Amino acid sequence: MMDMDKLGECILAARLDGKMPAQTEHWFGSTDIDDAYNVQNIVLGEIGRRRNTKVIGRKVGCTNQSARDLLGLDGPFHGALLSDTAMASPARIARSDYPFIVLEPEFALRLGKPLGPESAPHTAESVAGAVDAVLPALEIVSSCHTDWTRTGPALVIADNGSSYGWVHGAPVTDWDVDSLMNAEVTLHVDGEQIATGNAGNVDGGPLGVLAWLADRVLLPAGAIVSTGTTTSVHFGDRGERVEARFGKFGEVSVEIV
Repeated sequence: MMDMDKLGECILAARLDGKMPAQTEHWFGSTDIDDAYNVQNIVLGEIGRRRNTKVIGRKVGCTNQSARDLLGLDGPFHGALLSDTAMASPARIARSDYPFIVLEPEFALRLGKPLGPESAPHTAESVAGAVDAVLPALEIVSSCHTDWTRTGPALVIADNGSSYGWVHGAPVTDWDVDSLMNAEVTLHVDGEQIATGNAGNVDGGPLGVLAWLADRVLLPAGAIVSTGTTTSVHFGDRGERVEARFGKFGEVSVEIV
């Protein structure tokens, strides 16, 4: 990827100054993943400075084949969860605040112990003991690019993995591996069930996704990792109330106004 600074400027102009869509067509189709993460770090640093927000954890995207098919990618990627766009359920968001809204029901894992590449390779079994709570969540996915389904992996990654918000339920500390890895999930719009899924819909289950991330990123104690959509995604619109139900792990809802 060329002109990393320029790409970062284009994304930040869209994200922070409302200059949507970002003028990023020049980079469409790039697969330079290392450079993309460098741009992501630049973008996150400037967002943190200007919005006085901090990274509270990570999101992992494209952790199942349906999500990879939607974006034309061949593997997962990661971005950051930010304190100023994390909301407790029930939440209310404005449709006008986002280029578009895609809602993804996800299991999030809160770490009681640090994890990172220095002790790689990790497995689902080896990371389980580091998790002190499971949270039900809806990730709010959007994009500053003109057509996020054809940008290629680099632009998705550079735009913080298309993560624009995160709604969470109460942390569940009384959990076990079997109940998490076999948990069922349903997605509802205005009370009508529109999709079903389960924790096994993400690669290796939520703990497998955490292991993939811990092989690549330093995760401090207290970090939250949202592990990818467990059902088909929902393109949200104004006037809807969207709810995800995670069985014993609780519920999370968002109203779009």
